[in-house]
Parts: sequence; C-alpha cells; structure tokens
Amino acid sequence: MADYEYIEPTGVVVPDTSGLLTDVQSEYQAVFGADLVVTPDTPQGVLITAETLARTEVVANNAALSNQINPNVAGGVFLDALMALTGMQRTVATPTVVSNVTLSGVSGTVIPAGSLAATSAGDQFQSVSTVTLNSGGTATVNFQSVATGPIPCAGSALTTIVSAVLGWETVTNNPSGTPASATTLGTVTQSDQAARALRQNTLAFQGVSLAEAITSALYNVQGVTSLTFQENVAATTQTINGISMVGHSIYACIEGGTDTAVAAALLENKSSGCAWNGGTSVSVVEPASGQSYTVLFDRPTQIGILIKVTTTNGNEANIIQAILDYAAGNINGLAGFVVGADVSPFEIAGAIMSEFPGYYISQVEISLVSPVSYTTSVIAIGVNAIAQTQASYISVIIA
Repeated sequence: MADYEYIEPTGVVVPDTSGLLTDVQSEYQAVFGADLVVTPDTPQGVLITAETLARTEVVANNAALSNQINPNVAGGVFLDALMALTGMQRTVATPTVVSNVTLSGVSGTVIPAGSLAATSAGDQFQSVSTVTLNSGGTATVNFQSVATGPIPCAGSALTTIVSAVLGWETVTNNPSGTPASATTLGTVTQSDQAARALRQNTLAFQGVSLAEAITSALYNVQGVTSLTFQENVAATTQTINGISMVGHSIYACIEGGTDTAVAAALLENKSSGCAWNGGTSVSVVEPASGQSYTVLFDRPTQIGILIKVTTTNGNEANIIQAILDYAAGNINGLAGFVVGADVSPFEIAGAIMSEFPGYYISQVEISLVSPVSYTTSVIAIGVNAIAQTQASYISVIIA
C-alpha cells in the first residue's frame, strides 16, 4: 500500500504495526518477485523490519502532533498557546521565600540586593532588597531561593555567606529571633494535567453574571483548587442542596485562594443587586463606584475518609501513594477530592489501577473517620464540604 496516507479528513489513522509489516513485505515482493523470502532472518527481512519501524514512528509522530490541537490532551507550549486563546496561562513556578533573615557584621556595611547565602545542603538564596547594618551591626531582610520550587530551608539552615561583601560576617534564619524568620515554600510550574483542568474550569472567564462566568473567575483566583456554586432565582428564601439561600442570591463554597481575592472575584462577576450567602464575610470596595460591599461565601468543611484496600499482588506503599495522588487530583482524567464531590470506592480502585495497571484490586472499602463503618458504597459529600484523606487513614490488605 505504497500510497498510504497517514492524515485524513477524519484525523490521523494509526494502523497496526503488523499491517504495516505486511504492506512493506508486499512492496518488496512486488519489486523483486513474489518468491522473495521476507522472513526476518534474511537481509531483505532486516531491511523490511527497519522500514516498518520507520513508518510506525512517522505514524506515532503525526498522531502526537495532531493531538496538540486538542486542548484535552495537548501539553507543553501547545497547551500554553491554547490557553492563551481565552486569556489564560498556567501557574508559573515561584521561589521559596525566607522572611526576616538576620545579617550581622560591621556597622554601616551596605549589603546589596541579590547578595547570596546558602544552606548546608547547598541551596542558594538571594536577598530581595538592599540593607545597611545598624549601629549594633545587624539587619533583617527577606531572602528568596535562586531556583524556583519548594526549596527546603529549615530554621537556622541558612548560615553560609556566598557573596563576598566586605563587612558582612554572618547570616542566619533563626526562627526564634525578633521578628522570627518564616519560610514560605515555592511552587513548581503547573503540570499539564492541572493546566488542562484550569482551562476547562475557566472557559467563561471573559464573561460576567452567568454561573459559568462566575465560576471561571473564581477558578482564575490564585490558589483556588475547587468549588461549588448555585443560585436561588426565587424571591423568597429557599433551601437548595441543604443550603439556606435568601431570595435572588448566589452561593459559592470555595477551597483555596485568599478571602480578599475570592470576594473581589465574586463582586466583580455576579449580577448587580444579587445577594450573597455563606459563613465567610469580607468587605470589598467596588472600584467603579467606591461603594463598600459585604461579600459572603463559604469555606468547605473537611470530611475525613478512611480507605481500606484489599489486593492480591499490590505494593502497599505504591497503593497509598496512588490514593494520595488521586485525592490531590494528580491523576489524568480524575478530579479526585474536590468540593462537593462524593467519595466512590470504585473510582479509587480505578485510580490505583490507572497508576499501576498490573495490580489486582479485589475490594476497596471506605468510611468516615467518625463514626467508623466501612462500606463499598458511595459516601455522599455536601456542597459545602470536601473529602480529605492522608497516609495514616489508608490501610492495605494483601490477601
């Protein structure tokens, strides 16, 4: 089939390798004769195998490249470009920040911004501003890691001076100082899986008032990981999904993000005159009018979940990690434990087998932390709650 086309109007065709091998063998026999021996142990058989592998790689490459225009499977810069079409971008990596680091040395010494210090592990941090040592020969300044990501820096770990600044003698991030040091771990660049979920959740980011536009704006708030949203269109107080809502109002229960940023997003995107519901109250000033509004929303109640897995051949540590990955939403195609999502033992089993296809999971049982009562049925989670688990909540039985 010498005229085979890999790309058709319906998409990329990915044939079986065995079919490609048959095609190449037929092509060789058409040229050199039908009696040509094409088994792999002959010289021509070796050439046929090489040609088949080359065509297989072309097909795989075409399929992979074609998928980059599909936002549900795209990755890397291709996904970044698709996100940019709706004004979105993935969360970038941030450095670890160590606040109130104490510097000491000769009084009057100027230590410029960007001066380097290192931990005993060799991780380097740089000062974020220029400081001058006071009459006592000390000063405090914030440092941030040179590399991005969660760079560890425990108390009293930042002790090695790297930059040669005359008069600078010691550096320490002793947490017992005044003011005390504190370390805020940085973050890594958002993964493709998380970025795809962010894009899906923010498709209506450029709109306002509609429910999808409001949730898109909330998901665009830094740190927001999941939420539930509902509205009461009636003029009277109604109870919807267990939540009492005043007339003509909205309700949002949000995991993550600062209270101020969440409230600002709600005020900017909800309909004018619409009322609020929730236990968290934040005062926000509308920039256009200067009027102050009290915005209400909820934070989810954490529901502890015990998980018991029975397997015949699984590794305990791997299964626990797979469940934690699932709960954190790190398994492609599975949302995990998000606000308002019920807990399904069947989905947990699927998550384990997604990461470890060779494991046989005979049973998954789940229970509330209190009262303890294991079941293979789904545990319902309210719209104002979120399931939560940890390694100590998970037990693995190999039987």
